[in-house]
Amino acid sequence: MVVSVLETGGIGLLVLIVLIAIAFLHYLLFREYVTQEKIQEKRIKDMEKLVTTEINRSKSLTHQVDRLSQIKDKTKDQLDLIKLQVDSIKAKTEN
Repeated sequence: MVVSVLETGGIGLLVLIVLIAIAFLHYLLFREYVTQEKIQEKRIKDMEKLVTTEINRSKSLTHQVDRLSQIKDKTKDQLDLIKLQVDSIKAKTEN
């Protein structure tokens, strides 16, 4: 039976079916590639947003550390001045 189908032009039909199947598989492969490409682009955009957020957070922390250092230096200067004033008052009261 298979031989009779092949003899009566069935080879052309089989070749056509194989070509259609290959084309369909290529279509599925390309569609999956496009889907994966979109997913990868979304991941990259999300990663860029995360990096930007972390950079901003780091800048904010750096700014806060700088501000605290300034406050610490100012407070230390004021404490030194107060110590000098207290020492001066002690020296005046001892005389």
